[in-house]
Amino acid sequence: MQEGQRGRGERVPGSAGRRRHVDRAEQLESAARLTARDGEGEGAGRRDRQALFFQGPQGIGKSSLLWEIYERHAADGAYFLDLPRMPAENHVLEHLAMQARGQDVAVPSYENTRTRFAEQSAQTQVDFTNVRLRNGTFQLLAAAEDRTLRTASLSDALLDNLVADARRPVICLDGFEACAQPMRDWLGRSLLPNLLSRRVVSVFVAGRQLPSLGRPYAGAVHTMVLPPFDVQAVREWIEGLGFASLKGEAAAIHQVHGGVPELLDEFFKLHIEPVEAASERERGQTREQEQEQTQGHPDGGRDG
Repeated sequence: MQEGQRGRGERVPGSAGRRRHVDRAEQLESAARLTARDGEGEGAGRRDRQALFFQGPQGIGKSSLLWEIYERHAADGAYFLDLPRMPAENHVLEHLAMQARGQDVAVPSYENTRTRFAEQSAQTQVDFTNVRLRNGTFQLLAAAEDRTLRTASLSDALLDNLVADARRPVICLDGFEACAQPMRDWLGRSLLPNLLSRRVVSVFVAGRQLPSLGRPYAGAVHTMVLPPFDVQAVREWIEGLGFASLKGEAAAIHQVHGGVPELLDEFFKLHIEPVEAASERERGQTREQEQEQTQGHPDGGRDG
């Protein structure tokens, strides 16, 4: 799914119709080193980074790259969150918990904490009748602080459950720039530091804008700005699609579309490969042979 299509449907693991991922070898190699377990792959056992942030303009392929990373780790404890679809912090936590259950990762601490808070909320009633404005303001501030504490407790409980699994969680967060400011603040000041404080977790974030983390977590992040595809990447894409008529046109196509993956993808989707006369003749000959074989069959080619 391209970045411009975000929000048109729920993105689910293994969804059909996604284009073949091309290029981005450097970024995928960095992701592999980041998630390597001890004794696995180059750089394993000496991980000095814990998160990769991917930045770039719309259409440059951030979402596709992030989804590729997710799919490569889907069988080993990966989580993908399309942030623009989640208006509040509790939606983020609930989606993580839902994906955990789908991977047979138990989240008892999270569920118990959520149940406890729900019971407390049911018992708490605030009557604003005849309450002075200053008292009402105090009540609202207290409620906001209470929500913050609840979210922090739920987040701690959920992440404790995720890291307790034998698989090391890989968390992919897409579309940071589309979040409202309160959500951005929570992600940058609370959730991401909480994730990075757990050394077994690997984090990937993509967006036109990215969160700014303070010490010591900023040192655990490496930011990669995605460039447009080069001519060689376009040539490999054409070969992968099997478009014989476009062979030798990679440089021209690259120049017209600026190497922007989203524009290239739209171009290839609209391209109709011409049918050569020779190929048409071959198909006609094949049909004639099939007809002759059918006519010569003892039962006329009918199934028994």
